[in-house]
Amino acid sequence: LREELGKFRLWQQSLGAIPTIARLQEKAESLRLEEMNKVSKKLSSLSEKDLEVVEKVTKGIVAKLLHGPMNHLRQQTEGDATRAAIKQVQQAFQLDQK
Repeated sequence: LREELGKFRLWQQSLGAIPTIARLQEKAESLRLEEMNKVSKKLSSLSEKDLEVVEKVTKGIVAKLLHGPMNHLRQQTEGDATRAAIKQVQQAFQLDQK
């Protein structure tokens, strides 16, 4: 029972990182779309299939770049460590700035 309670508490603490993870993903997707819009005229000659490939590749790059920071946030095992990790990610990715 104690082991399960410990697991539950770790899971519960990790929930504090969810808003930061969501903001990180939103910011990354916003930047990806912004960059795609910048080159949209240059990509206009591509076929629909090629545009889908470009979308898939850019989304894959974003996912790989975010994997480390998101994993770091999810793997914290103590409340203080979780809060510190959240603050670090928020600062590193300027998530508090609009």
